[in-house]
Amino acid sequence: MRFRRLRSEERGLPDPAWARRPWPVPVLLAVMALSAATAWVQEGAPQGLDIAFPPHGTIRWERGGRPLLEVMPMPGDGWIAMSRRYLGDSGGTRLLRGANDNLRSPERNRPVLIPVAALRPEFRLDAVRRLFPADTRTAEGWQHWVLDPFGGGEESWSWLAELFTGSAERAAALERANPTFAGSGPRRGVPVSIPEGALLPVFVSVAPVATPTPRPTTAPRDAAAVILPVRTPANRMLEYGRDAAGEYAVYRLKRGEALYSAVVVRFTGQLLAQQVNETAREIARRSGIDDVTDIPVGYPVKVPLDLLLPEHLPANHPQRQAWLENREELGRFLEVVRATDLSGVHIVLDAGHGGADTGAVSGGVWEATYAYDIMCRIKANLERHTRATVWTTIEHGRVGFTPPPRDRLEQSRDAQLLTRPRYRLEDSVLGVHLRWYLTNDIILNRLGPQVPRTKTVFLSVHADSLHPSVRGAMIYVPSRYLRPSKPYTVNHREIGRFAEYRNHPTVTLGENFKARVEASSRYFAENIISSLEANEIGVHPYEPIRDRILRGRSSWVPAVLRYSAAQNAVLLESCNMANAEDRALLLQAGWRERFARAVVEGMAAAFAK
Repeated sequence: MRFRRLRSEERGLPDPAWARRPWPVPVLLAVMALSAATAWVQEGAPQGLDIAFPPHGTIRWERGGRPLLEVMPMPGDGWIAMSRRYLGDSGGTRLLRGANDNLRSPERNRPVLIPVAALRPEFRLDAVRRLFPADTRTAEGWQHWVLDPFGGGEESWSWLAELFTGSAERAAALERANPTFAGSGPRRGVPVSIPEGALLPVFVSVAPVATPTPRPTTAPRDAAAVILPVRTPANRMLEYGRDAAGEYAVYRLKRGEALYSAVVVRFTGQLLAQQVNETAREIARRSGIDDVTDIPVGYPVKVPLDLLLPEHLPANHPQRQAWLENREELGRFLEVVRATDLSGVHIVLDAGHGGADTGAVSGGVWEATYAYDIMCRIKANLERHTRATVWTTIEHGRVGFTPPPRDRLEQSRDAQLLTRPRYRLEDSVLGVHLRWYLTNDIILNRLGPQVPRTKTVFLSVHADSLHPSVRGAMIYVPSRYLRPSKPYTVNHREIGRFAEYRNHPTVTLGENFKARVEASSRYFAENIISSLEANEIGVHPYEPIRDRILRGRSSWVPAVLRYSAAQNAVLLESCNMANAEDRALLLQAGWRERFARAVVEGMAAAFAK
């Protein structure tokens, strides 16, 4: 009987024929979390799984059998030594010999197989977490989601009793504790409850997961407040006038304020260092300022009206009126959807750049590395604290989806997009387009019409590199006016080989849909920003939610948002790497974890009742 390993593009999101059966959400999450495992298949049906179990060896689970830990014996090992090391005492020699063809003693170059259900407590808990990542400790005991990867009923009552209680003889009691099964064996995708009183102490020692999702720090914002927020009302800070050069606004500098941050960044929306500096020089010339570093307190700084963001224009200015009318109209498209614990919500997570594209580099720190770490932490918190279904567009091979507990991270170029086939990120332009094609394929093909579009989320994590005076997180949402008004297809010589492109090569976005997306995305973004603020995570002080990237007098929406089919689509800039204080925070694992947790709280708040 010949077996083959799954091709790389067949790992990660379920794709082979055996994985296209309906998978309940928690089981689907578990399959996704096992993406680092290698599957053995024959004719499209899974025959076994190999799951890394460092530093000891590999957990092997074959069709019709039970999971076994495969290890190599150390020099001089006998069954007693191996029993003490892996089972916790010397009384397991007969069990080990029976699992290894009754060998008289371990052979140096021959792997030893050890039943997972017999492992010493700490090894057993670790193995359960790797085999069944959807499992949780509850206030009543342990909730085990039956994975049943081979469809053969390998997770019997007796084996589950042996694994979680230490004795197969408790199988009948375990079955009685789950009356919904009515005499049948455990079934794929249905949770099994193991009462706390029957659990082995190692499982009892795990802290119960709080359900529902930890209460958001802030209540969801009122729709009108989200769609029409004016954090910096123009009539309170600016005066307006006209001279020979045209109309202008006047801002009088306060003590400690600088032209760059207090005027340029605040009122013109410029963020990139080059544009901020150029705009500052233009404003200085208009204001008669010779030295921008020595401006007296109260000096009237003149800002040409055509440089101002619309919200800072005079109240009767046509552009400001149009801006307000557009925002009021947008409010009518807002659809607030309630989903306790994000139940039924599908979230596609993306991390910017990767592979050959490091993203921004500041102080030797690569944006791609730290954005991916934050994305993995968001993923882990979503899976730990919510019922959302989490998808990802990208994987860094050396790290997987488990963020290392280190402040400073190893930087490598081994990122791949989880397309079919997988794409090793070498062409950043192709990579950007494949991200939204993959997102759209998940929404349109893998989920389909049975999942309401209102419960789809796309979140791309980045770390910006702006003028050094800028600090804090920002979120971009897609302006309905900067998205394609006609059907759009990417023309790239390599893109045709990807299934996601072939399934839907052309994206068509209706006007109503684009308006709904901007409204929903603003509401979603405002809840995240509110949560970051409440958790004392720095955010951009003036306008942290923007519907376009502004560079000089040009503006656009990032492609991953511009063509996305998700109704809640945001690009999250975690901080400004060009600011030394922000960069120092980014290099702290504890800050990245707090940031990720606050983001998840904000996401939950956006769908909370």
